[in-house]
Amino acid sequence: MTDQSKLTAQSAGTCPLCGKANGCAGAAGRSHAECWCMNEIFPQEILKQVPKEHLGKACICKECLEAYKRNGG
Repeated sequence: MTDQSKLTAQSAGTCPLCGKANGCAGAAGRSHAECWCMNEIFPQEILKQVPKEHLGKACICKECLEAYKRNGG
């Protein structure tokens, strides 16, 4: 694995909002269909908080999603 692909894999496994592990199945080398996020709804407002350089490259973690929903956005 090259340094760039290691960095990409590491970034994909990190929540772009809090910097903690996001539990992404795809980043862990498993099928994305196995991921916890497949059974969740992500409001557009939380997706707008993701920095542009991480859009489509790193998943929000379950803790950030739950905190967002708990706090009413």
